[in-house]
Amino acid sequence: MVVIVLEKCPLALRGDLTKWLQEISLGVYVGKVSARVRDELWKRVCEECKNGRATMVFSARNEQHLAFQVHNTTWEPIDFDGITLMMHPSPARTKELGRKRAGWSNAAIRSKARKSMGGSAPIEPEEYVVFDVETTGLDVDRDEIIEIAAIKVVHGEESSRFHEIVRPKGRVPRKITELTGMTDELLDSQGVELSLAMEGFLSYVGDDIVVAHNVAFDSGFIQASCEECDLDDFDNDCIDTIALAKKKLPKAPNYRLKTVLDLLHLDNERPHRAESDCEATLHLFRKLIEM
Repeated sequence: MVVIVLEKCPLALRGDLTKWLQEISLGVYVGKVSARVRDELWKRVCEECKNGRATMVFSARNEQHLAFQVHNTTWEPIDFDGITLMMHPSPARTKELGRKRAGWSNAAIRSKARKSMGGSAPIEPEEYVVFDVETTGLDVDRDEIIEIAAIKVVHGEESSRFHEIVRPKGRVPRKITELTGMTDELLDSQGVELSLAMEGFLSYVGDDIVVAHNVAFDSGFIQASCEECDLDDFDNDCIDTIALAKKKLPKAPNYRLKTVLDLLHLDNERPHRAESDCEATLHLFRKLIEM
């Protein structure tokens, strides 16, 4: 019996594993293969895992009848009086791998700290990224990203910006052009390939907390694009300004970005363009925190 668990690994690798093992849960593969096949699968995992993490548990001829293999993780198998155990990462091991203790990102730590505050007022994180995407439609399975923008804030001050126009595979619907002003000609002349835009965006964001208005929509398209481009999952901690607005403005007629901005007398110079929407969302986020 073999069990392989993957985290943040390319989709192509997952596809290879399903040829031999059954995926019983997201990233968890189980099956019975020969030792030769098992070793080849693990070799493939280590070669293709990129920045992801992998753990394999398999049957072995020892006292406990199992053994472990790990890749790119701080947890490691150790021998304890003839029994193999998984050791919690020591500070030395964590430093050696250049990874954060116990696998938690700074973003996750800050998120947990905020949650531990209970009912206290929300605070502005020390570092976060406001982002927005423009797309050819609302269906994450069929439509495409055509623009990505992000603004990084550190200690309350804007530190940098990210912006890319993305060249889609299909054409832009007329309604989207009317809404955004983005034409096929503009995207063809100024747009970059989706993979380049996504690599740049993920590198820019890192493991920071991300803020967006209706974050499920934007992060859904980002995640779908990550899968399409065979990149790491987009699983940063998120703050949704819609959720904050519902708490601060319970009587608002709706929670569209324009509606909430108008209620709070905030401007958006170029609605439905990613960079302008980012600026507006940043101002909205800070205003809601102040309230």
